[in-house]
Amino acid sequence: MLLTAHVATLAQLIWCAGGIITKIMRAAKTARQNKRECVHLASRVSVIAPVLHRLQQQDPEVAQSLVGLRDALNEAHDLVVTCGPKSQGKRETVRQFFGARRRAEQFKEVNRKIDSSLIPIALLTHISFMARLDRIISPNHVGVPTTTVVTAVVVPSPGSSSLQLESAQVPVVSSSHVAAEMFTAAEIAMVTDNFAHVLIVSEDRGSGTVYYKGRLHDGQEVVVKRLENGWQGMEGAFVAELEILFPLHHDHIVCLIGWCAEEDKRMFVYDYKDVSNGTLGDHLRGGGLSWRMRIEALLGAARAINHLHCVTEQPIVHRNVSSSSILLDAFWTPRLSSFGTAVWQEGPSSTGEGQLVAEVVGTFGYVDPEYSRTNRVSAASDVYSFGKVMLETLTGWPPVKKGEDPMAWVECAFPIIENRKLQDVLLDSRLATELTPPQLEALQLVADTAARCLWQRQEHRPAMSSVVANLETALCSFIATRSSL
Repeated sequence: MLLTAHVATLAQLIWCAGGIITKIMRAAKTARQNKRECVHLASRVSVIAPVLHRLQQQDPEVAQSLVGLRDALNEAHDLVVTCGPKSQGKRETVRQFFGARRRAEQFKEVNRKIDSSLIPIALLTHISFMARLDRIISPNHVGVPTTTVVTAVVVPSPGSSSLQLESAQVPVVSSSHVAAEMFTAAEIAMVTDNFAHVLIVSEDRGSGTVYYKGRLHDGQEVVVKRLENGWQGMEGAFVAELEILFPLHHDHIVCLIGWCAEEDKRMFVYDYKDVSNGTLGDHLRGGGLSWRMRIEALLGAARAINHLHCVTEQPIVHRNVSSSSILLDAFWTPRLSSFGTAVWQEGPSSTGEGQLVAEVVGTFGYVDPEYSRTNRVSAASDVYSFGKVMLETLTGWPPVKKGEDPMAWVECAFPIIENRKLQDVLLDSRLATELTPPQLEALQLVADTAARCLWQRQEHRPAMSSVVANLETALCSFIATRSSL
């Protein structure tokens, strides 16, 4: 009975600490004073939450350490909240200027308290990690490579409050495909052969992102996404993507295998199968994919977005839906990616308007104009962006040409769709196939749905569930003919 009570207390403490971490991360997004310290603190505590969930099966004696962690996290949350938006009168501005200096010292102290409370928890995690290795690696197995990796043991160096990580020779094993794992920088360097195989180099809002191909010890191929500039401008995106992707499991959402947040290194590890056939945008620009494959790609992506809007515990707005954020895996199954700008949808406002955000983000040409104009985002903003993707899939045209108004493309397409002149003007002419009447009608349904998604007012657009239903109907017309058109 006593043991059961201890376990209940442990579970409650884990739940409580996880809730405080979520509140810290949300408060940091609206911080005005000591913004850098707030984001840094939010990033540090974000990697604690996944570890806490794995402590459910651990020794209940760790509950005492969790009490200290909970108190430190509460203090951290209160500190971040004081950095939030306030009135900006002259006297208040002067007071905040001097307060920011004092808070910088408070941030150092609260970080020290969090570090101290993590020491016994990290030791317990290390014991669990080594036990897991004992179960996975056969003692008689010969030829298992070892490498010097940073284990979960955390010890303060003499005379210092900063945390140090001990090294140990351990076998390199693959992470579980069921739940994402935290990798060390040394492990990822080994997986990628010291970042030897570059797949993609991209620029995202001024910060570099490089994708590398790698292979886990069990042979599974992976892709490592490395944020090249570390803390500089990408920390918020890293935290958002980790926080949102970690609990998500869906057939049409990219699979997160693991992550690394060590010093200034920020990396994600994905299943290579999810990205092996590039993006939908790549194939549309090249004139590839049959009509059936295009509709299948749209349907899978629509199901993923609908999952974010309706199925997750708290609705999520992606904010960066585009043909480049829809990956095609080894079996041409679509996978939604690029969650670095996603946000949790708050409850509906009293006026029925979208959620007010500090910054309008997204890929140029796909951004909802109402969201861009008002800074209010909602699920309907994703619907608009997906409408652009649908139109792009039908035409093969990019959503905007250089120097043009993004709305010009939509205004040109609307009368063609309304007058049912798809085959004459709108459909991608590079697909030299003869469409049957049912197939042409199916593409007309896709075009009509896209047009509704692109209505100017958010409240006039359909829900993603309706978009999914229409795409399912359209796909049936192609399946019924047993054609790969």
